[in-house]
Amino acid sequence: MEAHPPLFADRFAPTHPLSDPWPVGPLEVRDLAPWQQCWACGSTANEANESYCIDCGAALEVRTYPAFLSIRADPKGPALIPRLADPLARAMLPDVLEQCDLDEMQLTVLIDPELKPLPVPVDETTALVFGTALAQLLVILHSVGISLGTLTIDDLGLNSVDQIALRHADRLRLVSDDERTSAFQADLRTLADVLERMTETPRITQRLDEITPIDNDQPGENLGTILRQIRTGELADATAVLNRLSALRDERMHPVPLLQLAGSYTDTGMVRDHNEDSLFKFTLCLENNGQRQSWGLYIVADGMGGHAAGEVASGLAIRHAARTIIDSYLQQMLSGQRLYHEAEMRSLVQQAVLEANAAIASEGRAQANDMGSTITMALVIGDRAVIANVGDSRTYLYRDGKLHRITKDHSLVMRLVELGHLQEDDIYTHPQRNAVLRSLGDRKEPQVDLFSLRLRPGDALLLCSDGQWEMTRDPLMERIIAEEADPQQASKMLVEAANQAGGEDNIAVILVRLSL
Repeated sequence: MEAHPPLFADRFAPTHPLSDPWPVGPLEVRDLAPWQQCWACGSTANEANESYCIDCGAALEVRTYPAFLSIRADPKGPALIPRLADPLARAMLPDVLEQCDLDEMQLTVLIDPELKPLPVPVDETTALVFGTALAQLLVILHSVGISLGTLTIDDLGLNSVDQIALRHADRLRLVSDDERTSAFQADLRTLADVLERMTETPRITQRLDEITPIDNDQPGENLGTILRQIRTGELADATAVLNRLSALRDERMHPVPLLQLAGSYTDTGMVRDHNEDSLFKFTLCLENNGQRQSWGLYIVADGMGGHAAGEVASGLAIRHAARTIIDSYLQQMLSGQRLYHEAEMRSLVQQAVLEANAAIASEGRAQANDMGSTITMALVIGDRAVIANVGDSRTYLYRDGKLHRITKDHSLVMRLVELGHLQEDDIYTHPQRNAVLRSLGDRKEPQVDLFSLRLRPGDALLLCSDGQWEMTRDPLMERIIAEEADPQQASKMLVEAANQAGGEDNIAVILVRLSL
């Protein structure tokens, strides 16, 4: 063979001389006749040696492309891409610009996909979206007897529409009938390894009969289970893996549309002369074409800072937090269906709290007042809830007749309980029970506690300020919620009970009941 670089199709020349014999594998080529096909628009209408494309005006200059050289009778890597007709597979693999033969060799010229790097680690829902696409690619490849081969995180990226794609396809290969089973199972194990590293999922090594049943508050299926079953061979077919991943993806992204019925009540209490508590209650339900969607936003804030400052702070907290959620999410939902993504909702709720904090801090500086506020809030989307908390206002889950406190008080007495210096019952009578360690307005970016819940029909969410839970304690609140089905009436009864117990602080309560 020639010592100098060969010319394929009178157009493509390797950038470096090839060894003898020519090596199979990736290389780089120059397009010495760029007018034959415009790199920008694909036009083939240009005259020979044209400098600019007559259709789009792009400069038709010598360009460099990635390519792959293989034996024509034994195609490998990108040489196999033209055999795939499925548009999903083609979208995930590099685009083929040209495929041309010279003697017994075949050159496949590729368009550099210019992918963005994966933002690893990713949350489980994003990994399920990516994993489903990769499993679909395996199904397509395996159906025509092609193995994907080894793959790493670095081999993957995001295209212009943020869909996962391969940077190259150098390890594609045809497999014989005898090696299909082993080769295709190796592809599945590669997929499991990639998803494990993508999410930093801990590897489960127990035998199948040693797995501890998952708490029924959480879905029984998860990504870790699927990855383990791939590694153990329980899932040995690409179609089975695709079905499991896509089912879990859909379950994560399509909340059950539970109806929300909410009540609320607030009162100054029996001791204070004005009310520094604020609350926000907003419920939406959309029914269209037999499909229901439901959303709710609920916020309780307890202001601090003295007369005419505490109520300003709590008002700023609920207004700015609510505006962030409504502007950034709820208005978009009314414009068209948007899939649920837990990580995005947690980020949104956190941002809402930070916006509330910034508003209070700004007003405090303007008024030369150290005003502040607690906040607890719940964004409820169907049967999913994301809850945030700063301070000692609380959110509870009411389930099967019992209240379960979701949030953790950021208070001095709760810290003493955690350190073992106090019993939890002592927090109701301790002289420093009102000392809050974390609140909105006291620092540039407060730490926000976030919680995710899966709700059931019959559940209820209770959000309240400390003026409620300090006075009535959990057993009395449980009894009122159990006896009064109407959430508005139950909210009023909770406040009345707090006042009957002394009403030593302002009181604010929101009760949300969930049903099918």
